[in-house]
Amino acid sequence: MSQLGPHADVQQVPGRDDLKQRLEARIQRLERAAGNGLWSMVLFLVISFFAFDGFAILPDLSDDVRRMLGKPPPGEMISLALVVYAFSCIVRTLARMSHNIKPYAGLMHAAFFTAFYTFYQLSGVLQDNFWAVFFAGLSVMGLDNYYLWAHSNHALSKERALLESMRRGGEEEGEVKQAGTGAKKGGR
Repeated sequence: MSQLGPHADVQQVPGRDDLKQRLEARIQRLERAAGNGLWSMVLFLVISFFAFDGFAILPDLSDDVRRMLGKPPPGEMISLALVVYAFSCIVRTLARMSHNIKPYAGLMHAAFFTAFYTFYQLSGVLQDNFWAVFFAGLSVMGLDNYYLWAHSNHALSKERALLESMRRGGEEEGEVKQAGTGAKKGGR
């Protein structure tokens, strides 16, 4: 037995490479997740650009289609729904932040704010309510994206630290192997 003790013959742990690969895959997934919220924000801003002009790029609905859709909701009801939706989203995001729950990463908010633009357009009051939808969307999506970014970066720093400690552990393990083989050769 060498002077270094039982650690001289330590071999690489079989699952270590697999664990490193899984950590690297999680890091890549977290890096993508940190930027996913920006795509929904860009989509919202593009739709807002078209809504500002009253969706002039789209053709007008025919009378048959308008009759089929029925009478649009009054602007006050849409505004009430907008306030309730924006307030509940902000409260939900703040609750997730306080309990460190994984944030939602999706296009849901962009779809809902697009629906508000559409309802206002169908009611004929989009120009009067554009800024309300725009600032509600910026507030909700901005807070949600900030939390997604902060949560992802915090998880990224933990994963990177774990990966770095594994790499350092592998290097130390390699040094122990080299020292062990050197002691065996010199001891004969």
